[in-house]
Amino acid sequence: MRWSSFKQIGRNRVVIRWLLILVVVAAALRLALPFVIKGYVNRRLNRSADYRGRIGDVNVKLWKGGYRIQQVEILKRNGQVDSPLFSARQIDLVIEWRELFHGAVVGEILAREPRINFVVGPTPEQTQTGKEERWDKMLGSLFPFKFNRVAITNGEIHFENPSSTPPVDIYARQISVTATNLTNARDLTQKLPSGVRMQGAIFGDGRLDLQLQMNPLQPQPAFELNCGVTNVNLVDLNDFLRAYGKFDVERGRFALYSSTASDQGAYEGYLKVFFTDLNVFAWKKERGKNVLAAFWDAVVGGVATVFKNQPKDQLAMKVPISGSYSNSTVGVWTATATLLQNAFIHALVPKIDEHVTVEEVDKKAEDL
Repeated sequence: MRWSSFKQIGRNRVVIRWLLILVVVAAALRLALPFVIKGYVNRRLNRSADYRGRIGDVNVKLWKGGYRIQQVEILKRNGQVDSPLFSARQIDLVIEWRELFHGAVVGEILAREPRINFVVGPTPEQTQTGKEERWDKMLGSLFPFKFNRVAITNGEIHFENPSSTPPVDIYARQISVTATNLTNARDLTQKLPSGVRMQGAIFGDGRLDLQLQMNPLQPQPAFELNCGVTNVNLVDLNDFLRAYGKFDVERGRFALYSSTASDQGAYEGYLKVFFTDLNVFAWKKERGKNVLAAFWDAVVGGVATVFKNQPKDQLAMKVPISGSYSNSTVGVWTATATLLQNAFIHALVPKIDEHVTVEEVDKKAEDL
């Protein structure tokens, strides 16, 4: 065998040896990567002075350009609030590959079964609103790229007051959210390039449907919001009504519709509220109450009766809302006139009348 052949065999062995070393190192890094990411995430979630975070296992998904976090929780540090501010069964943080074709390197976050708990207590230490620390910014810091798409499945939002009488826990559940083009990755020329769609169940049997078009990159808010809340059984809200309104209802349904637009620091819109089959005061129900509580229910029930539309057994009003963020106004007198008109002449149709647009807001701002 020639000397050159021996040299070639030696070179091949060196190449194979280095390839094996690279494979072993890559495998070791791959095995260590979940622990490295878990340590990094826990450090990021514990930088706040008011809230601390913890996560479960981390699964790296190299082919997706991201990773999956199991069991995320963000809690108040002082331990005086039992419920976490935010929790989720699973969160995926990955690169949004389709936006690479549009020249943008952005990410997407997919949250499964997230839950947000807002808590009101007698002291600031027993209150949890998230205003002390932007928890959404905490989550946003877990990925090196800006999030362009957010998707939520089977989410919940709770409002709790364990110290009220009676204790309150009202919530929205089965929430699904899809938010797209949040960073204007497509560089669209339209005025409101980003969209949000939210649906879910609210206050028991009620339904929530929200559509939002916006420009989150504009210095002043620019958006068009259309929202409907329907088929809410007011009996499901009795704990809230007793705690905050000092009355409750025997029966009744509630619906709300709103369309609002904002641009150049001004906003324009309306709010329509409907109560059907409403009965606040019922003598059989009042026997176990004290005299003052029964009297207040009688007052509330009396007002509701006066302003009902008798043929449809419906109480409704439309409230126009307009103004600027430094000087907001609600058309109280117009709302009162609409209420009387609805009560004694005709009922408002329970749907969005018309969609308010940013063009209407701009025109009114120019007139002002």
